[in-house]
Amino acid sequence: MIQALLRAGIGRRHRAWLRQAARTLVSVFLSGAVSELFGLHEAPWALITAAIVTSSSVTGTWTAGRDQIVGTLIGAVAGAAAIGLELLGYPKMPVFWVVLAPLALLAAARPTLRLTCVTLVVVFLFPSPGSPFARPVDRVFAILTGALVSLVVSFVVFRSRAREQAFGAAREMLGVLRQLLAEVMTGRGPASSRDALNDASITALRQLADAVIEARREHVSALEQADPLLVRLVPMLRRLQSDVLFVTRAMDELPDAVALRGTLASASQALTDVFDGLARRCAAIENGRPGIEAPGDGAAEIANLDDTLASLGDTAGVPLRFTLQMLRRDLDDMETAILQDAQEGGGSLPAGAA
Repeated sequence: MIQALLRAGIGRRHRAWLRQAARTLVSVFLSGAVSELFGLHEAPWALITAAIVTSSSVTGTWTAGRDQIVGTLIGAVAGAAAIGLELLGYPKMPVFWVVLAPLALLAAARPTLRLTCVTLVVVFLFPSPGSPFARPVDRVFAILTGALVSLVVSFVVFRSRAREQAFGAAREMLGVLRQLLAEVMTGRGPASSRDALNDASITALRQLADAVIEARREHVSALEQADPLLVRLVPMLRRLQSDVLFVTRAMDELPDAVALRGTLASASQALTDVFDGLARRCAAIENGRPGIEAPGDGAAEIANLDDTLASLGDTAGVPLRFTLQMLRRDLDDMETAILQDAQEGGGSLPAGAA
């Protein structure tokens, strides 16, 4: 039923919501089932952990689960120490506040470890029947159960494909760099718009890097062998980002940009064509249609760019011509890398297949 909904005309954001809801429900259900199977006394905490830590990515689930486990272990040790002091005859509430104080400082410094204080309160102020040390141990096992089940569910149920996310971020970044370059070379757009576009490119690059990290967790083998193009995306786009910034500085230092307006507009259009071509190819990989739609497209776009850059002549100045040639070289490198990946069939490699 969920698969049918996902294939319907539902937006990407809504499909992500449905996948995450399904993952959370499955995690909570399986955590409860496993807790019942092993007879855990603190079974509700397995369900609570599953509901909290289940994320849309393996990395997110791993990080949240790790923090839950570490926080629980610290809180359980502190609770056991407090119980021991109480058994030695020390008054209960003073012991509680003395032990809580360092945990509160820890939670203030590391907000992800707030569970330390919660665990202390539960195991010390609400003791269970039987051994006073049984509750901390039971709760640790319950937290571990919920975290491990959530991690397995994140791997299996509607797992997010990091490769698609990476190429989606690459597509967005190429579009932002294209727009920034067009505004710079044609003189359109205020400085505030350029700053906003630069910030957007930084955000897209960060999302791309996060997706590559996620892909490393998804793959059993080394990502360099399983998907070399994906590994190269971050350095290639970082170079393009630097190239565009260098072009921006060279344009600011250009003595007579008005006289070159027509030539610069032609160069801007040629660069736009190359950036748009790369963005289309990234979108094709993102949508599961790897490869170049027409094998000659990339070469034709680069050849047209070469002709346009040659027409700039000496009047453009050495800095601008040099930075544009750097940009052209890095664009060609990315075109070549994508073409090679398509020819080798790397673009059809599903995430986690290695």
